[in-house]
Order: sequence, then C-alpha cells, then structure tokens
Amino acid sequence: MATECPICGAMAFVRRQGEFRFEPPPNVPGGTILVPGTEWEECEECGEQVISHALDQAIEREARRRRGLLAPQEIKAVREQTGLSQEAMAQLLGVGAKSYTRWETGKSIQNKANDNLIRLFGRNADKLLHLETERRPDRQKELADYIAHLPELKGENRLAIAAHGGDLPSTVAESLRRRLRQLADRQDADEG
Repeated sequence: MATECPICGAMAFVRRQGEFRFEPPPNVPGGTILVPGTEWEECEECGEQVISHALDQAIEREARRRRGLLAPQEIKAVREQTGLSQEAMAQLLGVGAKSYTRWETGKSIQNKANDNLIRLFGRNADKLLHLETERRPDRQKELADYIAHLPELKGENRLAIAAHGGDLPSTVAESLRRRLRQLADRQDADEG
C-alpha cells in the first residue's frame, strides 16, 4: 500500500525489498554498490528513496573498503595501542575532536590524508610525537632547563637517574648521555 511521498506529495511511496543499488560518487572506485537482501522505501513517481540506518552503514562500509581506508575499529585500535584519549589523538592529527570521534564510531569517513596519518602513527607513534614536541615554541628552553638541572633531579626523577647511570645498564645510560649531549650541542648551535 502506497503512502504520500515526503518530496513530491504523490501517493506513490512504497516499501521495496531485494538488492539495493547505489551509485557512489566518483571518488569511490568500482562502480555501483550492491547490497543484497535489504529493504528501503521509494517513491514510484519521483524516485526518492529512504533507507534504513543499517543499509546506510552497509553502503558506507563498502565505500570505505573500496577506497582502502581504515575501518572504525582499526582507527580505534591504533589510538588504544598508544594509550591516547580521543581528544589527544584528534589534537595530534590536527583535526577536531568531534570529527575524530565520528571516524571511530563510523558516523563519517576520514579522508585519505588523515587515514595516512593514522596509519603512520600506528607504525611510528614516537616519530609523530617527536614532531609534535618540535612544534612547541618553548621546547629549547625546556630542554636547556632540564639539562641544567640534571644534577639536582638525580634523586627525584627516574629519567634523570637513568641519564646519570642509575637503574639502567651502563651501556644504555651511556647512550642516553650521548644523546643528551647531542641535544645540548644542537641547542647551543641554534642559539649561537
């Protein structure tokens, strides 16, 4: 039995069952997306279609798969392996917290650039965190203060203890000392 179409007003809005055909935009390769065994409503007069949330999600999953983008659960897994909150992850990627949350929940699809960043972060979290640290305008001063106060911090701070040969094997402690010297030398060169 037909009902009134919300678009054209014709009494031609009917329930359909079977294989739903969706023509994706040009940025989704592979042609028509087919979803078998589903239901939707359609106006026989103007062609307007109303689909369920489940059908919409099936189309989105296929579009994401065809574009080679991470699925929501994969995005969440990357974030969780690093121990970051959604807000911290969004800030690190340079996107809004709400946008990032929508990617994790599947309410929207990330673009390829952000997908690449998430993948790179999952493989090299330390590198992206290092880049973020480099952006801090007070980084050089913090490093100089830390190095200057290492002797005072030795008894209080585990990192300072490690830098002075505390709880770590001597080879690791020496490696840390060399790296701190390199950073201090670089800082002196930058200031000079």
